Amino acid sequence: MLNFILRETKNREDKLIHLRRELHKVPEIGGELPRTQKIVCDFLDEIGVAYTKNPDDDGMIAEIKGKCEGKVIAFRADMDALHIVEDNNLPYKSQIDGQMHGCGHDAHTAMLLIAAEILNEQKSNLKGSVRFLFQSGEETGSGAKKMLENNALDKVDAICALHVGNLAGDEHTSGDVIVLPGPASSGKNKFSITIIGKGGHSAFPHKAIDPIIVGANIVARCHEMMKTEYKEHAAVLTFATFNAGIDHNTIPDKAVLKGSIRVQDKALREEISQRLEEISESTAKEVGARCEIDLKRGSQTVMNDPDLASFVTESCREILGKERVKTSVSYPLMGSDDFANYASLIPAVYFFLHTNNKEKGLVEPNHNPRFDVDESVLWEGSAACVSIALKYLEK
Repeated sequence: MLNFILRETKNREDKLIHLRRELHKVPEIGGELPRTQKIVCDFLDEIGVAYTKNPDDDGMIAEIKGKCEGKVIAFRADMDALHIVEDNNLPYKSQIDGQMHGCGHDAHTAMLLIAAEILNEQKSNLKGSVRFLFQSGEETGSGAKKMLENNALDKVDAICALHVGNLAGDEHTSGDVIVLPGPASSGKNKFSITIIGKGGHSAFPHKAIDPIIVGANIVARCHEMMKTEYKEHAAVLTFATFNAGIDHNTIPDKAVLKGSIRVQDKALREEISQRLEEISESTAKEVGARCEIDLKRGSQTVMNDPDLASFVTESCREILGKERVKTSVSYPLMGSDDFANYASLIPAVYFFLHTNNKEKGLVEPNHNPRFDVDESVLWEGSAACVSIALKYLEK
């Protein structure tokens, strides 16, 4: 069976890469992914796998039913993209201005489609069913909730998701698989801080209340807080946007800061969120400004089920080799994923395929305008998913 899986996935490598590139050309944001959905639907129609479309977003649920009743294992692929202007000179570069598959979701979708094709050809040998969740809105935190509203986990016993890129650390090489027994991400809160000051002429700053200075002080104080008070914790507070003013000679009335807090421990995430609010309000008050804080609580930490993680590890080692599959990382993983919504309900594993390759110049991190993946290892991701599904249903 191992030779069969390796042969069948390797034989489809060109098809997988073609699919990934077609998806890469049409990155779409949030819950509306019509072009992406069409590519997925056309492929599923071609291979004869039944699916349903969500009524309220462009997520889809496909399923392969085996010859007899048994367990049901699910795999999630996120399909949405990011608000990034792609800076790669590639024949399959994004064709949509300001949008890019900068996190590898195009690869996730393509790998799972190829896995579905192989598993569908084996459905007469399956002792159970394999479900495929093609999800929208992972980056916005809305997609998993929509899938659950449409009964995506009904009768599902376990679920897995494979993520590409460089999320698990530079010590890995392209093609390494990382499976962690325990926390596999961080929970996330996102925030927007609007500072209201008093505008004026840049020649007379003493007559204004400059919201830019207030914002700069908030950033500096939060940076100092994280460096001194939380340096021993798996915690990150990041300011990602700072918008204020439109001209060189006018102090604006308002400045807006946006960012995120990522912490694996839920209680600590709430503590840092509260500290952010306190620092922002007190810093503004010191100079007579005020601030409005919009704090949204996002995804929880993805907690891998230890037993399922052990099973996935052994399945991947059997198909790819023991030395290629790692079970630890050198530092906590601070990314977040709404896959946590599934993992909070049933046994789940969120694991990684390292696709950075220094020799090929593929060194940029996820969410970078020059991010790309080493396509030569993607077939191994499909092989891992096929192996996990077959072994899980067999046991």
